[in-house]
Amino acid sequence: MLYMIALNGERPPELGDFVKGVGMIRSEYLMRNIESYITMKRTKEYIEEYITKVCKFYKEKPVWYRTSELVTPEVNVLQGADMIFEEKHYILGMRGIRRGLRLKETFNEELQVISKLSQKYNNLNILLPYIKDVDELDKVLSMLKENHFLGKCGIMLEIPSVFIMLKEFLKREISNITIGVNDLTMLTLGTFRGSEYHDLCHPAIMKIIRETTDIVKKSSGDVEVNVAGYISESFVEAVKDIAINHLVVHYKDMPEVCNLSGTLFPDIGFVPNVKKLTKLRIREREEKYELYNE
Repeated sequence: MLYMIALNGERPPELGDFVKGVGMIRSEYLMRNIESYITMKRTKEYIEEYITKVCKFYKEKPVWYRTSELVTPEVNVLQGADMIFEEKHYILGMRGIRRGLRLKETFNEELQVISKLSQKYNNLNILLPYIKDVDELDKVLSMLKENHFLGKCGIMLEIPSVFIMLKEFLKREISNITIGVNDLTMLTLGTFRGSEYHDLCHPAIMKIIRETTDIVKKSSGDVEVNVAGYISESFVEAVKDIAINHLVVHYKDMPEVCNLSGTLFPDIGFVPNVKKLTKLRIREREEKYELYNE
């Protein structure tokens, strides 16, 4: 099994050739860490500085930057939030690419930062989250072209419609399909994270992963299929015979999943601390405005 790492703002660990690159930089954690949205100058500078550090560190390996995957309560508590939306059922709401395409001016600011860096670092690529159809992809590809983006483009397969329409997506200029098993499991099995029914190893999820790799390899040899999420050792065992290109393992999960020393990962508490901070800000806002108290 070949591994890539998912970063969220942590310092890249010294792992040599064990990891084949960065499967995703989860940009929303960069923004949540400094409590500032992409509209702010300091956020752009912070993201640019972090991507530069990662691209230089992995200079011979691919780096996939995933565009913002913030849900509305998370955006609402950031400095510079472009528009406030109240969504009680925000997990199925305006997140990922659908927010980007609704608020294109803001999304374009993020694409401008990445496009500019892609002209300096040829290992920098872009990954599009929570996309549902080729119409959305076409719109983003057009925006990337307008911004002179030079890297490769990939999509997340999280919504089952992407699997259903996979052959249509493969007709577009994409180089990466990253199966996000967290949301895919939720949307396929009708469950939620933490539920007893939320089984990443469920036969339906394994079938989607296996058939995705089969379809991609028959249709296009230039597109890689990766799998990302909160991966466990049991999940690694379940997919070991499926011909995926890489497992993308989160920084904090790598010691356990990959049997590596925890001393290699000094920033192991980064994501839990950011989550705690964001939850605090959301709770403070909800109490202030007396939201969702019915």
